[in-house]
Amino acid sequence: MFEEIAETAKALADADAGWVDRRDSAQKLGDIAAKALDALRQFEDELDVDVHRAVDDALANASGALAGVEPVRQSKHYTLEELAMSCQRDDNRVVAPHEDGFVVQVDLKSGRHQAVFIMPHTLRDGAELIRVFTKCGAPSDQSAEWALRANMKLSQGALAIEKNEGEKEFVLINCFLATELTPAEIKDAVKRIAFYGDWVETKLSDLDEF
Repeated sequence: MFEEIAETAKALADADAGWVDRRDSAQKLGDIAAKALDALRQFEDELDVDVHRAVDDALANASGALAGVEPVRQSKHYTLEELAMSCQRDDNRVVAPHEDGFVVQVDLKSGRHQAVFIMPHTLRDGAELIRVFTKCGAPSDQSAEWALRANMKLSQGALAIEKNEGEKEFVLINCFLATELTPAEIKDAVKRIAFYGDWVETKLSDLDEF
C-alpha cells in the first residue's frame, strides 16, 4: 500500500508527464486519504480505550498534516434545524425540538444513552454561536478538581458548571460560530460530546440519567 502511494506521489511530481496523468494521480491520492479518514472516523466512539486513543492520535496526525492548507470556504449557511437534523441516524441518534434548539438522543455502543443539546447562543458583541453540550451530573468539591484535570485529556470540548433551575450540574460543551458550522462538523461534535459526556458521567456516578 505504501509503495502504491509513493509511486502515485512520484507520478504527481513528474513535471514531464502529461497533465491528465498528474491530475489522475492527485485524485487517487485524495481518494486514498479520504477513505483512510472515513475508516478512522467510523471508530471514533470505539469502546476499547487503547484503540480509541490510537484512532484519536491518527486523526490528530492527519489534521496536523493539513496545517497551513487553506480550507475550502463554506458557501452555504445552514440553519440550526438543518444542522440538527443532519445528526439523525436511524434509531441510534434521534433528533427532536427542545426549547429554541434541538436535542439528540444518542444510543451508545455500550448500551448506555446520552442526550446532546444543540442550542443557539448570542454573545454580547452580537456573534451567533451554536452550543453543543451534554449534562454529566451534579458537581461536588472533589469532582470539581477532577473535572479540571479531565479537561486536559479531552480531545474535544471542555467541562463546565451550569445552573439549571437553581441546581448546578456539569456539562461537557463545545461552541461553534453559527455561520461556519457544517453538517459534517456538527455530527462529529455530537458523537464526541456524547461519548466523552457519558465517560464523565460514569466517573461521577453509576447512573445513566442523561
